[in-house]
Amino acid sequence: MDRIRGTSLPLAGKRIVVDPGHGGQYNGAVGVTGTLEKNVNLDVATHLADDLRHLGATVRMTRTGDTAVAPPGASLDDDLKARIGIANQWKADLFVSVHSNSELGHNRHGIETYHRRADDAQSKRLACDIMQVMSQQLPVEVRGVKPADFWVIKHAAMPATLVEVSYLSNPGDEQHLKDPAFRQQAAGTIATGIEHWFQGVNAPPLGDPTDDPPQQSPSDP
Repeated sequence: MDRIRGTSLPLAGKRIVVDPGHGGQYNGAVGVTGTLEKNVNLDVATHLADDLRHLGATVRMTRTGDTAVAPPGASLDDDLKARIGIANQWKADLFVSVHSNSELGHNRHGIETYHRRADDAQSKRLACDIMQVMSQQLPVEVRGVKPADFWVIKHAAMPATLVEVSYLSNPGDEQHLKDPAFRQQAAGTIATGIEHWFQGVNAPPLGDPTDDPPQQSPSDP
């Protein structure tokens, strides 16, 4: 991404927390051929953090390896609270959680972004801005921008979104998610959407083309 590696620093002074979903004992979804969601999420999130730093942002990741976020012996709920606790205590300007989706069958595929159900125009616009760029640059179906009460976005003290970078339960989507080039490209689109949000480049709302909830809660670590 030559634009990101240029001299302009449009996100200078911004504090962003990037949350790779799952980790450690929490594998998340498992793909058709055995791909683990926790590994996909970490790779996409690591590229995203790098891209945001190239744009001038100060970035903290909730995890940088295959670990849970809460201390050993803590509950799953404690792990969720620890993730958003990092952002709230740091007083971040933005929180973005990276996930890969799943359903009981294999038909559903595509990208989704989530914002909290509470009336929060900034978080919804953030989810729309990211989806707008992803929909233009990734070779996957667009499933839209949706409200949800996942813990990490519901309890964020700042604008927050949760990004689902395709379905591991779908064979075609899993092949994309197994591709390092696709994961890096996906991270770049999220970073560009975040840049647009900070700069006030308003994306037209994409709506909610489907109102079916995810089969696996993407907020589970």
